[in-house]
Amino acid sequence: MLDKESESKEKKEKIDSKCIFSKENVNTGHQPELDFFKAYCIFLIVIVHMYVNFTFGILIAPLLLTLNIISANTLMFLMGLGMKYSRHNEPKHCISRGIALLTISQFFNLIRDTLPNLIAWWTTGHQKFISRALLVLETDILTFAGFAFLFLALLKKLKLSDKFILIIGIIMNFANVFIYKIMKTPDNFFLRQFLGYFIFIENAEAFFPLLAYFIFVSFGNWLGGILQKVSNKDKFYNLILIFGLPISPIFIYFISNNNIPFFPQYNRIEIYCMMPGPFAIIYCINNLIVVAIFYKIQKLFKGRIPKLVSHASKNLNQYYIISYAITMQMNVFLKATKGENYPSTLKYPTLYAIILFFLSGILIDINDKYIHFTITTLKNPMRNYVFTFIWILTAISVIYIYPKVEVYANIWNNYLNEAET
Repeated sequence: MLDKESESKEKKEKIDSKCIFSKENVNTGHQPELDFFKAYCIFLIVIVHMYVNFTFGILIAPLLLTLNIISANTLMFLMGLGMKYSRHNEPKHCISRGIALLTISQFFNLIRDTLPNLIAWWTTGHQKFISRALLVLETDILTFAGFAFLFLALLKKLKLSDKFILIIGIIMNFANVFIYKIMKTPDNFFLRQFLGYFIFIENAEAFFPLLAYFIFVSFGNWLGGILQKVSNKDKFYNLILIFGLPISPIFIYFISNNNIPFFPQYNRIEIYCMMPGPFAIIYCINNLIVVAIFYKIQKLFKGRIPKLVSHASKNLNQYYIISYAITMQMNVFLKATKGENYPSTLKYPTLYAIILFFLSGILIDINDKYIHFTITTLKNPMRNYVFTFIWILTAISVIYIYPKVEVYANIWNNYLNEAET
């Protein structure tokens, strides 16, 4: 009897080892491949911001190739994927995180754009600096993340399945393109900017509208649900690489040429900000392929995650805010003191980016060890005081800047970089 039971158990284990998926959630622990992916992504973003702001967007060839696979949408994809493994995934947690991210985004806009450009305007009197100071209202990736969490809170409250949320994300993306084609751009600046938080619209600083980019969060969230049922990650990721790697170069070619056969052509701004459906689907598939690649890479470390990788993954938002704020402040300072075209002559941008990446990590450690200030972990009533102060400061900045602006700097006019002062 025991022999039969033992034999039956062995057969079941052999069958399970051949299966990729389980009926239950079995893969619910820490996913090291996501740590490597996040760390690589934020390191790449630091380099990209340095090149974009100091070489007029000219990127070195290997970086350009990587950009065709990894872009801002990757952070959104990883956000959705990571949420499935978060212990705080209820609607109330999503609402709290959404409000916090929107507030942090405004704080970020103030220190990255408004403050340095106001100082430059006060000292030089050049009109383009006061125009750029109004970027306090722009839609950054953190702004998108805030709205995405609030929207997810609603979807979770309605108890919608991951599959249905993905379908909603796809419909939103295609609806965004349709609205862009039929909608007339409003004349009012504030209305344009408000709409830009949700839909792609001309003459507004709205890089990441909710309708266009929510597809990446919904895809990551859906994939996270699938990954939790994966009982054999080796076979799962092997299949992705077997089928994904051969078609990835084709995708890269389409994205590099900003053109997909039998599909309407759009300009660079429209593709990046509107993210038309076929491009969004290509990026989703590429993100999945890169996750599989980093799964193979992390296996080389035999379960040990390098401290730098772990630190960058854990503090991704802090790296993003600190590095980008310093980059933009340095950009404004050089333009104000050396001339508008000076940043384009900055030598060794890659070296500067690497130094900035490590400097950001050092500043994060100093804060964690000695200052202990993090907006997201503040307790009430201090949290409410700080959040209120940030929004009041935003309102004061807009009230002060808006009447002084003649032309609104945004991506559509290249932030007035070519205008005469």
